Amino acid sequence: MKYQKIVKENNYQVNTQSYKGQVYQVYEQDPYNANQNFLYKRAMFGLSMYSEEELSKLTEQKKSRIVKLHRKCQNNLNIWKQEISIEWTNKLFRHYFGEHPFLKPFFDNTEPDPKFVNKISFKDLGITKDMIIQRLVQQGILPPNFYSIV
Repeated sequence: MKYQKIVKENNYQVNTQSYKGQVYQVYEQDPYNANQNFLYKRAMFGLSMYSEEELSKLTEQKKSRIVKLHRKCQNNLNIWKQEISIEWTNKLFRHYFGEHPFLKPFFDNTEPDPKFVNKISFKDLGITKDMIIQRLVQQGILPPNFYSIV
């Protein structure tokens, strides 16, 4: 059996730029500096962002502060993801079923459950890193001067 190789030349290497006759790949650049990324990752990933050597150098008090910050961050983001999911499903139900009396209990109970872990990814919910950072700054998880940290 023969296989045909289908090449779409018009879509090949769309994200390239030409400089002095050479073609270069264009990469997305992170607008945040190393210190900002460190604070973001510490809140998002907690102690797992540290190597074993770095963990051994941290005091127990600092470790517990990092764990507390990480839990607060994860709980906050989980609630936020639930709020977005609830809003989306309510819109979907209202679109297809209108204000049907059968669905009234669903529309009335729109509080997120802190015990439920929302496993929908940020990408699927349309949440970007910038949106996460903005939310964490608003909630006091990241410092208010986060955007001006050098």
